[in-house]
Amino acid sequence: MRFVHPEVLFGIPAVLLFLWWSHSGRVARRKSLGFSSLYLVEWSKSVTPLRLHRRTDLIHLLFWVLLLLGLARPQQSLGEKPEPKKGIDIMLCLDTSSSMEAPDLRPNRLEAAKAVSKAFVKSRPDDRLGLVVYAGIALTQCPLTSDHATLDLLLSRIFPGITGRDGTAIGNAIATCVNRLKDLPGESKVVILLTDGRSNAGEIEPVKAAELAAEYGVRIYAIGVGTESNTGFMFGAGIDMETLHTIARTTGGKAFRATNNEGLAEIYSEIDRLEKVERDEKPEILYRELMVYPISLAFLLLCYLLWRRHRRSAV
Repeated sequence: MRFVHPEVLFGIPAVLLFLWWSHSGRVARRKSLGFSSLYLVEWSKSVTPLRLHRRTDLIHLLFWVLLLLGLARPQQSLGEKPEPKKGIDIMLCLDTSSSMEAPDLRPNRLEAAKAVSKAFVKSRPDDRLGLVVYAGIALTQCPLTSDHATLDLLLSRIFPGITGRDGTAIGNAIATCVNRLKDLPGESKVVILLTDGRSNAGEIEPVKAAELAAEYGVRIYAIGVGTESNTGFMFGAGIDMETLHTIARTTGGKAFRATNNEGLAEIYSEIDRLEKVERDEKPEILYRELMVYPISLAFLLLCYLLWRRHRRSAV
């Protein structure tokens, strides 16, 4: 319980003081009244009895107390207001080229990326997430969704070569993610790009795609995954970290290098920390207005007092 205007309650002592002063004055006048004749005795019988004044004073007191209580606006607490979810729109962008089968991460690069991606999804319950897979071409595997169970299932089903064309089209992958994010009203739009190679396919240059992302306020975190020891003809031409740094710098993101499972998991944890949404420390409390009750009772008492005055004047 609280009062929006508690200062109004200071009027209650003033009302009590006034009614006490009024009542005391009537008592003093009645005691000083002498009866020098039978006529005055008969006249005194027509004077309102003191107990009637007391009842009237009590009604007046209740009226003013109720009125002032209503004007003070009493409110009942209903608890904390449920805070609307304030999430981020995030596109996961995974390289599914054949080089992602390299076993330098356990059991291989793609499976390690899928595992940390699933853990990342679980850590973002308020966010909408989507999934783009790419190799020689880029495909939207899952549009932005709050259904994280479905996204988890789709992550489980991706495999090297799922796009049907080998290669590493990083520019096309970024452009596909931007296309999913560009028209959304949210202030925070993020792409987590993971690759183990350098761009060698697609119509769009990676840096040009990054500039497009920056125009639409899309931030890119670029992750190069894998060690140099298992690269070469069989597993690709190595990671182009210089381009990844340029992509991240252009969009206000950050570039990372992961050479083992633990390092990859730590990178996703850092991104999770970087993209936390700040919430108000003080939750909003909901209140129910109670002023209608004392105001209604005060109105009824006022009606009664006016009715009684009219009745007395008519007699």
